[in-house]
Amino acid sequence: MTLRRLVLAVGAVLLVAGVIALLVPVSVSGNNGNSVGCGNAVSEDLTSARSADNGTGANIPILNQLIPHSDFVGQCESAVSTRRSWSIPLAVIGALALVGSFVVPRRAVGTR
Repeated sequence: MTLRRLVLAVGAVLLVAGVIALLVPVSVSGNNGNSVGCGNAVSEDLTSARSADNGTGANIPILNQLIPHSDFVGQCESAVSTRRSWSIPLAVIGALALVGSFVVPRRAVGTR
């Protein structure tokens, strides 16, 4: 296997892994072990996180009392941002490796 084919194969694997990571749904763990969906790294969907925030009762002000509050919207934004921070560079590096393997000219065999 030549170096060019190796770079082509590694680039294809990185590109596919990056695209799959962008499309796989992101979720955070909610109350009682259930999960709250956040969309995926391409487009985040915070509607279930907002409804989970509104359903906890933590947004209701009560004088001199504190209710434990989980900020699901903030957790979803952080989880999606983390997914984007590694999956986008992974896909870009894979695409650059693919393009680079096609751009580099082949060496002529048998010329001296």
